[in-house]
Amino acid sequence: MKKKILFIDKNIGRVGDYVDQHIDKTKNLKNDIPPFSSVEISINGACNRRCAFCPRVNESEYPNILNSLDMDAFKKLIKDLVSINYDGRLAFSAFCEPLLTKNLHEYVSIIKTNLPKSTVEIVSNGDVLEKKTGPKMLTNLFEAGLDRIRVSLYDGPHQIQIMKDIRNHNKLTEDQFMIRKRYLGSDESHGMTISNRAGSVNYKTENFELKALTEPLKQPCHYPFYKILIDHDGAVLMCSNDWKKEKIYGNILEESVLTIWSNTKFNETRKKLSCGDRTHKPCNACDVNGTLNGKKSFDRWQKYFSKNMN
Repeated sequence: MKKKILFIDKNIGRVGDYVDQHIDKTKNLKNDIPPFSSVEISINGACNRRCAFCPRVNESEYPNILNSLDMDAFKKLIKDLVSINYDGRLAFSAFCEPLLTKNLHEYVSIIKTNLPKSTVEIVSNGDVLEKKTGPKMLTNLFEAGLDRIRVSLYDGPHQIQIMKDIRNHNKLTEDQFMIRKRYLGSDESHGMTISNRAGSVNYKTENFELKALTEPLKQPCHYPFYKILIDHDGAVLMCSNDWKKEKIYGNILEESVLTIWSNTKFNETRKKLSCGDRTHKPCNACDVNGTLNGKKSFDRWQKYFSKNMN
């Protein structure tokens, strides 16, 4: 059964517009390296849910690890970003539920204190917000400088009013507190732009099937041209679809994120994806389109390669 694209999350377009606007106004880095516009951080190694369409449904392969990103390493990361006057997007998301990190507001505060022009977002399932301490946690996050939280609802439409009440209690706008319907049926791909997470998901419905590809797609992917992902242990990966963590480009505990972004290993991946070569891990098993946004960043890298990689 071939997977159909049933639903395109409108947030893809919003982030895509943001990335394009950022790259338009941002100069290249040292040695003419094109910049990144989005830093995604998997702040811890845990989630309180086990969704059927997520790799975490397999608890033996994805156990909960409550450790959070080392604060000293995080401060070093922000220092690196300050050195390039970074004013792009930082998002707490990826492989975890960010709100399980109880002092998350401290990380947000460090970002906004040092990078006031940056945009800070959280992607959450919102469960922690329903607890007694939830509203206070939300207050702390926005007082620390959080710009937006996107809350994904998985249980049903009854959650909408619960989240609206929390939003109203904290006097937040719809843009600051975005509610996303993830409880839709498989005929609407559960309300998300669903994928096999680089071959990490095995999930079959009457409408689609998610599994590792036996033959790689022959098309480019823009992810490593505009986004960098940092895991809770400091590892830097190419994108949030690499749940198996098959391609690690470095670690911020050991070296600068700017050095990692421009290293040979990262550039080798970019050059392969530039010509639609997905025969390497994790891309060989991945069914993600990868071209829905980030085209301007992709084009900036093509100019760099044409000048510097002949």
